[in-house]
Amino acid sequence: MKRSGWPMKSDSLRASRGFTLIEVMVALAIVAFGLIAVVGQLNQSATAALRLRERTFAHWVAMNQIVELRLAGGFPPVGTRSDDVEMANQRWHYEVKVSATEDDRLRRADVSVSLADRQNRPLATAVGFLAEPPQATGLTGASGGWPMLGIDGDTGEPATPRPTAPAQGNNEAKPR
Repeated sequence: MKRSGWPMKSDSLRASRGFTLIEVMVALAIVAFGLIAVVGQLNQSATAALRLRERTFAHWVAMNQIVELRLAGGFPPVGTRSDDVEMANQRWHYEVKVSATEDDRLRRADVSVSLADRQNRPLATAVGFLAEPPQATGLTGASGGWPMLGIDGDTGEPATPRPTAPAQGNNEAKPR
């Protein structure tokens, strides 16, 4: 036999009560773990961006040192030198190792760059090859023996006229 009303009230109260405390805590724990993972990924991305920025600037410093060696105009002696420079509001330490190659007219330059306060951890290394300047035979530039070239490859010597091909077709103006 059924009792009138009592079980019905209990079922309807149970259905309309909402979430239990355990269910809410489980949901909050899931959300917290998700947020921890998102914050961890953001931190990792920021660290990677900082490292990439440092490595990019270090590579620029290394390439600048190779360009300075090339622009110096002479043939660098074999040996090692190092110094500090500033770029992007940071101090950078570079070390240039110039070594001989099998060809006596070439030198290899290895440039390692690190932050000035962490010299034992290079961020970038660049390698360049420097050729011995040829002996001066005529017009030379400021680089000591290299021929000075103009924008169009002109060396300063008189240009020889180039034969031009005859124009194709009839380009004469026609009277109206």
